[in-house]
Amino acid sequence: MRKLKRIVLMAVACTLLWGCASKRAMIDTSWTQKPSKVKIVFTEPFIANPADLADDLPDYVNNFSDWYKGQIEANLGDYSSGVLFSVEKISRDAITSEVSNLNGANIKTPKVNSMDASADVYLVMDDLWIGRTESETTCTPGGFGAGGMGMTCSSEKDFSGKGSFAYFDAKTGAKLGYGEIESKVSYTFAITQSDWVAVVEKTVASMFKNTPIAK
Repeated sequence: MRKLKRIVLMAVACTLLWGCASKRAMIDTSWTQKPSKVKIVFTEPFIANPADLADDLPDYVNNFSDWYKGQIEANLGDYSSGVLFSVEKISRDAITSEVSNLNGANIKTPKVNSMDASADVYLVMDDLWIGRTESETTCTPGGFGAGGMGMTCSSEKDFSGKGSFAYFDAKTGAKLGYGEIESKVSYTFAITQSDWVAVVEKTVASMFKNTPIAK
């Protein structure tokens, strides 16, 4: 009974204080004003398959963060208007981690150690990971053989971007929202440059969703 009461109280708090907009993000419902200036900071992404990077973005093998920064900037206008953005890569030493609750589970969210008060809102991105992933294998009946019913099994191949993000009021330090990044595109045989572009585009779209920053 006590456990049930705790679940109910969490659900009420979530409804009143934080918008349960998706399984991977929580946005403070009191954050309603569109900011004039947003500072986006991110740490160096980890590339799980360096060979893919060398094949698709050979000019950025040793400076991938430059490409990543440019792609973030290229997508800002598609998902927001009337906001002045600045984007910067920062050192991991400038980031600390906090524990936040996301739909009943504790997740690690990033916070930058110091914020420039000239910005209204900071968007902090950390633990960025880009690489190939596979979904769970699914099997369906595929006929009968000597050993009984045969099965046909397959798995979904994706090129994915993962990580964590958090929004902060740059002047008060209050956390305005947070979540986990999971952006993916399906592929069949090989990764192409367009897959890298699509992953960053989906990342920007998912982080802006249900925030005052979005159109």
